[in-house]
Amino acid sequence: MNQEPQRIEILLIDDHTLFREGLRRMLESETGLGVCGDFATADKALAAVRAGLAFDVALVDYDLMEASGRRTNGLDLIEQIRALRSGAHVLIVTGGMESGELVRAVQELNAGVFFKAEPTAALKLAILRTAQGERWVSSGAALKLVAAHGAEDSSSRPAHGLLTERESRVLRGVLEGESNKEIGTRLDMSESAVKAVLQRLFEKTGVRTRSQLVRYAIESQVETR
Repeated sequence: MNQEPQRIEILLIDDHTLFREGLRRMLESETGLGVCGDFATADKALAAVRAGLAFDVALVDYDLMEASGRRTNGLDLIEQIRALRSGAHVLIVTGGMESGELVRAVQELNAGVFFKAEPTAALKLAILRTAQGERWVSSGAALKLVAAHGAEDSSSRPAHGLLTERESRVLRGVLEGESNKEIGTRLDMSESAVKAVLQRLFEKTGVRTRSQLVRYAIESQVETR
């Protein structure tokens, strides 16, 4: 007898009531997902975690309200959650963040980032990947991270991170979530030529998939043009 896959329990923290309630309804309508608690303030969310609330993934807004009415940084809340649950999987769901805060979220806190402007259909995949211990980074966030790294001294980049102009432009298309066909149309290349460039990128970086390539670009400070 086949067992149904275990449901992913989500802790939802967002102080925009309409967005939070709509997101909860959307998540609970998805097979395999459930919301174990939703909170408008960081204080109440932390109190629930301290009380033993069990969750698999925390969806945390970047700009939050405390019960006192003061604004608080969602990254600080993540640090407090991790102090209580060291292995907690966290996905930041936000309208936008400064580059410096993105770097802190992804590289220091090992949190995923999902921009609210991204298609909602991608959110379930982001949650599933996060629950599996992967770090999801939306294409818009990835571009900001790479741009932030590109402002640094190129001498700090590893030699294998240096790309040709064509490779750099194809990589930018990957970061923007474009298909091979879309990349080819924009760069006036055939799909087979795009695939060949992608294969060279895979070989240069030692990765096998597009998602791994995005992660490499972020972590290795690859510059795109």
